[in-house]
Amino acid sequence: MTASDAEIRISNAERDEAVSTLGLHLSSGRLELDEFDERCGRATAARTRGDLEALFSDLPAPHPDLSSATPPRALIQKAGQLVSNPAGAKRSKEVVETPASKALEIVAGMSVMLGVPAAILLTVFLGAWWVFIPVGLVLIVAGAASEAAKKPKPES
Repeated sequence: MTASDAEIRISNAERDEAVSTLGLHLSSGRLELDEFDERCGRATAARTRGDLEALFSDLPAPHPDLSSATPPRALIQKAGQLVSNPAGAKRSKEVVETPASKALEIVAGMSVMLGVPAAILLTVFLGAWWVFIPVGLVLIVAGAASEAAKKPKPES
C-alpha cells in the first residue's frame, strides 16, 4: 500500500466490517474487552483506509476487506479500461444518419403530411376524433426511433 492509498476515504460499510472483524478477534481471545471497545471507537471514527489498517497492524488475519477503498486510477487500471481523456473533456455528440434512421424519418414525415389531414377530415365528417391517437403515436415512435437509429460520428 502506498501513502496515497492510506489517504483514500472509506465508507460506512468498511467501518462496519472493521468492527465485526474486531469482534472476531475479541471472541478468539486476541483482544481484551477494553482494547476491543477502544479499537471499535477508533474504527467508527476512522475516515481513511490508513486509519482502519492501523487498527489491525498487530493482529493476524482476518482483516477487513478494504479493496473498495482504492484510488480511482487503480480502479481504472484494475478494470482494464482505456481512458483517453481522464480529465473528462466533452466528447463530440455528432451523429451520422443510417438507412434505418432515414426510413423512420420518412415514416414520421408521412404521418404528419397524410395522417394529420386524414384525421382532421375523419373527425369533421365522421366524428372519429380517436384517429388522432394512432397518428400521434406513429409520429412520436417513428421520430424517436429515427434519432435512436443514428450512429455516433466516427472520430478521425
